[in-house]
Amino acid sequence: MTTITPILTGVGAHIAPGYADAVTVSGSSTQIFVSGTPGLREDGTPPEDFTDEARLCWANVENALGKAGATLTDIVSVRQWLTSRDDLPAYLALFPEIIQHQPAAMLSIIDGLVWPNLRLEVEVVAILPT
Repeated sequence: MTTITPILTGVGAHIAPGYADAVTVSGSSTQIFVSGTPGLREDGTPPEDFTDEARLCWANVENALGKAGATLTDIVSVRQWLTSRDDLPAYLALFPEIIQHQPAAMLSIIDGLVWPNLRLEVEVVAILPT
């Protein structure tokens, strides 16, 4: 069995709640690396509403994990990129609904993603026991 133990140094708590400063992973396991994933519908378009786009982004991540036999609770590391500081409050409100444990995490506000109409992209690493 894989054991994921959050390490809390107090630094991350000054930035945002809901994630660990680091994690330790022990046991025999399979690592799953999910590429940067946007909130695109099956037709390749993003929703007009940011919160809908963020929910769809996480649904797409969850779908990729599911194809590897993993779930959101297997995530040990998250990288997130937003293209507007204006969307930050909505995203920070949504994140703890999606991720209810404390993975290592990073969140950045950047000038843009590869498609100019995308506002969010998420990349994760998950661990499965072998």
